[in-house]
Amino acid sequence: MKKWIVAILGAGCMLTMSAITLDESIRMAKDNNKSLLMAHSEIEKADEQYRDVRGSLLPQLKLQGSYSLSKTYLPDSATGAIPSVTSMLDDAEATETDELIAGALDGIVGGMIPSSPTKEGSLTMQLKMDQVLFLGGKLINSIKAVDRYRSIQRLNYEVKEQDVVLQTTNMFYQTLLARKVVEIQEEALATARKHLARLELFAGEGQVSEFDLLSARLEVAKLEPGLLKAQNDYDLALAAFRQQLGSADDSLIPEGEFTLPQIPELQLAEAQEIARKNRRELELLDIATQVKQLQYNAERNNFLPNVALSASASLYSAADEYRIERDDFGTQYSVGIGFSLPIFTGLSNRSKASYARHDLAIAKLQQQDTTELIGLQVKQNHQKLEHALQNYQVQQKNIAMAERNLELAQLRYDNQMGIQLEVFDAQTTLASIRLQYIAAIYEVISAEREFTKSLGYKLAAE
Repeated sequence: MKKWIVAILGAGCMLTMSAITLDESIRMAKDNNKSLLMAHSEIEKADEQYRDVRGSLLPQLKLQGSYSLSKTYLPDSATGAIPSVTSMLDDAEATETDELIAGALDGIVGGMIPSSPTKEGSLTMQLKMDQVLFLGGKLINSIKAVDRYRSIQRLNYEVKEQDVVLQTTNMFYQTLLARKVVEIQEEALATARKHLARLELFAGEGQVSEFDLLSARLEVAKLEPGLLKAQNDYDLALAAFRQQLGSADDSLIPEGEFTLPQIPELQLAEAQEIARKNRRELELLDIATQVKQLQYNAERNNFLPNVALSASASLYSAADEYRIERDDFGTQYSVGIGFSLPIFTGLSNRSKASYARHDLAIAKLQQQDTTELIGLQVKQNHQKLEHALQNYQVQQKNIAMAERNLELAQLRYDNQMGIQLEVFDAQTTLASIRLQYIAAIYEVISAEREFTKSLGYKLAAE
């Protein structure tokens, strides 16, 4: 009856949990990972930067204008009495011609002296175009560099994505391993307690020595802390797994089995050659070196002239009153080509070119160094995978022997040729080797994932 109650409670607990597969875990981790989200935004920024720089090749059009009204009050000293030439003529002697000349002079003098207040309206519009014709190759090199930068951001996203896939896969199987350890420890402790209960029953009848009874109690006492530690490790692994997924759901638990992955059969030299062709890090460094080369080319071209075309069309007006009439407008058109040629910059351009040359040399050295490090990484992961496979084969033989040992101990006990203690020892040994066997499978899975990633292949769920 007790077993049925435990089974029902366990089933009820499982119903409250949300099992998640490796595929679902990887998909959730990629959707919620902050580093991946930032890397995706960097791609968008690089695309916009490329469009911005590329737009410098096209004509730059600008429309500008202004409309203003002004009213000016002049001081009295500036608007004094206007002398009249006509009034100075002698009416008796002045001829008609004299009067005409005097009137004309009065008009000219009157136009020279401003009136107050003065009202004025003005409207100005200008359409201006600037077109780069030649910048010594700097603009073209800049566009190429920004385009390479876009490629760098996309490759950087792929590298981060594969890191997330590897981390999620490792945490998924680490959590499964921790749960298996708890289950095996629970079975071992249940077996030890069952054995102790049997010995205590026999001890009451005087059929078991005090030493055997004490040994059984010590075995239970030794297994209890192990179970507590296994449960704590499982809780920590589960919390880290949920953190990796970026989920606040406390009911998520990984669901899956330990199955051996397909192992790539590659020699070390072949694996290193594949890595040199496929690794995104090497492609990233190659593009970064190209960017440094473009920057060096641009700095070397600083001694060349810059040539640009400029053209404009203007519409303007000026009126003595606020109201602007149609015939108050005037137009102006201009077009010209300008150039700028550095003669002496205090050796600044030479220093910039030298700096860019050294920067290019550093990029090439970094590329060579990373190539060598990747070759070493592939070698280490190749050896790690071989060791994991060898350990798995050993543990496979060990668990077969432990299972056979338990069968023989149980057979001896059933035929009254052995004692219960032999069966218990065989069960304890099998539990210990089962832990080692499952850990060996996990080691193979982890080593295969890391080796596959070091080859530059895209990781996917099994």
